[in-house]
Amino acid sequence: MSKKIFIFGWLMIFAFALNAQVKIHSHNDYTHQKPFYEAVANKVFSIEADVFVVGDSLSVAHSRKEIKSGNTLENLYLKPIAALSKTKAFYSFQLMIDFKDSWTSTYPILQRALKSYQKYFSKENKKVTIVISRNRPADSTFHTFKDVSFDGLPNVNYAPEDLNKVTMISDNFAIYSKWKGFGEISEADKTKLKTLIDNAHKIGKPFRFWGAPDTETSWKLLHDLGADIINTDKVTEATTYFKTN
Repeated sequence: MSKKIFIFGWLMIFAFALNAQVKIHSHNDYTHQKPFYEAVANKVFSIEADVFVVGDSLSVAHSRKEIKSGNTLENLYLKPIAALSKTKAFYSFQLMIDFKDSWTSTYPILQRALKSYQKYFSKENKKVTIVISRNRPADSTFHTFKDVSFDGLPNVNYAPEDLNKVTMISDNFAIYSKWKGFGEISEADKTKLKTLIDNAHKIGKPFRFWGAPDTETSWKLLHDLGADIINTDKVTEATTYFKTN
């Protein structure tokens, strides 16, 4: 075997290992004891914040009854991102913003909120990608938005230019299985889950299940099936699990 072939082989193995690394999505990050900071400390791939329109700002909460004064997107995420950018701990990740209200009422407010922080999301210094989920515009318009990307859906025939704006494909685990994360999952359910993951990979996108059981058994199953991104409320536990298993 020539030296060039040997080196190339090792480079391919190394590249595969990098691609196979588990990515963690910090679900409902704002409910954690230290929103944003626990996720960043664990260097997660993605951080999620659900937002509601309250006046001329975006409040972060899971439901309207949980809205608290001061818990705005700016206070909980944009200002911390600006502070993080001045440190050596700054790294690339995505901030997924789940629009609880309509796209038309939420997006203009998000644009205004991002204006003062645009340099952290610019093409020149793109450490953080803004990704929109839930209430999105028509998928045929995705390519027209320069400042945000989108969480994609399965079984949508995206045009190539719109697919370029999709960072990953996500779906609700509970639609495909009632498994609770303990014991064995049925082979039929396993097949359904793997088909979704494989279909996302065919269009070159990573896959995430939300609403999946948040247990070690479930994390392992989804990873073994090929899910690229593990959705969890247990950020530190999940990160530690994949580092040690």
